[in-house]
Amino acid sequence: MKKKNLFTAITAGTLALTISFTGLTNGQQNTASAESLTTSNNEVHKSTAITMVASSKATKISGKYKTTAALNMRTSAKTTSKVLLTAKKGAVVKASYKKKVNGTTWYKVSYNGKTGWMSSAYLKKYKKVSKVSNSATGSDIINAGRKYLGVPYVWGGTSPSGFDCSGFTQYAYKQAGQGSIPRNSRAQRAAAAYTSNPQVGDLIFFSANPGGDYITHVGLYAGNGQVLHAAGNKVQYQSIANGSYWGPRIISYGTFR
Repeated sequence: MKKKNLFTAITAGTLALTISFTGLTNGQQNTASAESLTTSNNEVHKSTAITMVASSKATKISGKYKTTAALNMRTSAKTTSKVLLTAKKGAVVKASYKKKVNGTTWYKVSYNGKTGWMSSAYLKKYKKVSKVSNSATGSDIINAGRKYLGVPYVWGGTSPSGFDCSGFTQYAYKQAGQGSIPRNSRAQRAAAAYTSNPQVGDLIFFSANPGGDYITHVGLYAGNGQVLHAAGNKVQYQSIANGSYWGPRIISYGTFR
């Protein structure tokens, strides 16, 4: 073969190899780009899926709930969102939706002219208490209760065969024609209005220790510095005057007047 032809053949072969190599490289680059795009799309789908799991769709509900502590209403169902207002303990709110976000259930509620989200951890279903009749007086309540002086104290008792503290107050109210009040002392405290000027027949709430703020006992204010209650081993009158056992343990008074 002549030198000129040999040189031409070598040059053509080199060019072909270069083109082939370049095409393969571009193909590999295109494949890598496609894989990158697919991975990116998968990441977006995964991210979206995580978001959907973390924040479930709101479910429509209805009903009223009472706050068990001072509670913030927020613009959205997360603790970092703006606070619209703070509802006091015992406030009754109306719920319209609920949803779970990161394991916490939130209610969309209306209260005091505003609508927002509150954590369900500090809300309980509101049960309306039958309205107490105004036809009877506080004396009627005390007179109904005093019929059971000496009845033994029985834990969980709600009848003349034996009373516990809140079973006795509930029974006395019912016998006096005052309607139905809740069963236990803390529920009675939540249902009754606060008063600093107790009248005969109102409720007195006590703690276990002097100066305490956790309700463990309830009785009927009998006037003249006395309480009528199921305490110790029976239904009895006892003093609530300064220096008495019960006086320093008074937390508050409640009324249904």
